[in-house]
Amino acid sequence: MAEYERRTGEPELDRLMTEFRANSKEFSDVMAEMGDVVGQAASTDDKVRVRVSASGQLMGLHIDPRAMRLGSQELAETITELSRRATEDAARRVMELTRPYLEMDDR
Repeated sequence: MAEYERRTGEPELDRLMTEFRANSKEFSDVMAEMGDVVGQAASTDDKVRVRVSASGQLMGLHIDPRAMRLGSQELAETITELSRRATEDAARRVMELTRPYLEMDDR
C-alpha cells in the first residue's frame, strides 16, 4: 500500500518533508543491514575460528579437537586474540556500511 504523502502547500517545507521521509527509510534499511553484520577470524592453521555480531557478541566458536593440544593457556590466548580480531572485522564492516552516511556533504 502506497504511503499517503501530505502536502503543506509550502514548497520548501514539502521538499524537506519528502527528503526526511526518504532519509528515514534509508536509515531504517541500513540499520537492518547492520543487524546482519558478522565479524570473523581464524587461527593460521584454521583450528580455531570465531564469529561475532556487529556489537562484538560471540556468535560462534569452532575448536578443532587438534587445537586442544595447545594447552589451556595458549588456547585461551588464541580465542581471546581471535575474538578481538573478529570484533575489529565486524567494526570494519559496519564502517563500510555506514561510511556513505557519515561523510560530510560537499554541497
